[in-house]
Amino acid sequence: MSESVEHNFIVGIFGENLEHNKLIGQALGAPDTRSDIQFFNRLDSELNQVFCALTPLDYPDKIKPFLQTLVLTNIHILVIDLDIGLNSVIGEIIVGMDLFHQLFNSKELVIISGINSNNEWKLLDFKDKIKKIIDTTSLKDAEIFDIKNKEDYITLKKKIMEIHSDNQELNVEINGITKILIDHAFPVKGIGTVILGIIKEGRVSSGQMLELTGYNGPSRKVIIRSIQKHDRDFKTAIKGDRVGLALKGNISADEISRDNILTNQGLYKSENQIKARVFINQFYKPKNNIIKPGNGIQYNTLVDLKSTPFKFTYGEEIPPGSFGIVNMKFDKFLYHNGSGLKGIITDFNRFDNKLRIVGYFDQLLK
Repeated sequence: MSESVEHNFIVGIFGENLEHNKLIGQALGAPDTRSDIQFFNRLDSELNQVFCALTPLDYPDKIKPFLQTLVLTNIHILVIDLDIGLNSVIGEIIVGMDLFHQLFNSKELVIISGINSNNEWKLLDFKDKIKKIIDTTSLKDAEIFDIKNKEDYITLKKKIMEIHSDNQELNVEINGITKILIDHAFPVKGIGTVILGIIKEGRVSSGQMLELTGYNGPSRKVIIRSIQKHDRDFKTAIKGDRVGLALKGNISADEISRDNILTNQGLYKSENQIKARVFINQFYKPKNNIIKPGNGIQYNTLVDLKSTPFKFTYGEEIPPGSFGIVNMKFDKFLYHNGSGLKGIITDFNRFDNKLRIVGYFDQLLK
């Protein structure tokens, strides 16, 4: 069949009211894969565009699916229920979106939902309040609009498409590098192991040999048997696509997780100790109001979709709102393509109305 080029919009939906998040997801796509993250996918026949929306189901109780959804998507939507208003959950979401914008230049929208005749009177003042908050962050250019009726969901699609028009490099192949983040893996009778994931760099072709990295042991070689996008067969897929890939190789689905990256052979290198430039978020409150390397406190980091506990072993003390140069020792090996590790620093405690996002780091290469 013809492989006409369609734009792919990979959208993260974040908010405290899960039902409102799902309504927005269903406006963009049909419910699809569901675990700790709910996927919605659709090839919009009228617009000839592909929408893939994700929302974390276990948030705010668990922060990991929230952060992984931020990683997988490049357009982030904050959904604020007018009846619930602003609180510590929305604050944590804003901090996460702010850090990802700084690190990865993600695009953002803010939606006010749950508007009705009983609360509409406070909408304008509420928008002003939100605007003042995001103006203190890198999200200051994010548009704020409300959803009241069916037509507003159509407007949302158009706004997503407008954002994408300013980010056309998403579908550009870079230096022949292929990088696919895996969100799910499962066996299919008569086919074998299938993975679902999003192409973050480059392209993938059927018959191509790639490598699964992310193991503490050797990487695993696999061949791409076939490619599907939104239930259609393709010979190739490019950056920005969410794909289903049937794998040929001696590997089972239970050997694959979000720790793994599918990439070119021999490209990625592993690290478990690095020197990094670290930023501590100004709203985070560490013990004694300072990050002190060598004190034995354990944090967690997320690099791509893989997480690991780690400790700051030695280096500069860092107060909130500041940068410092420190050494980090990870419990698990993390992987990069030679450009260095970059990730979010967090803790994985259950939500208790306290910010769990500590900051971010960027590896300093020798």
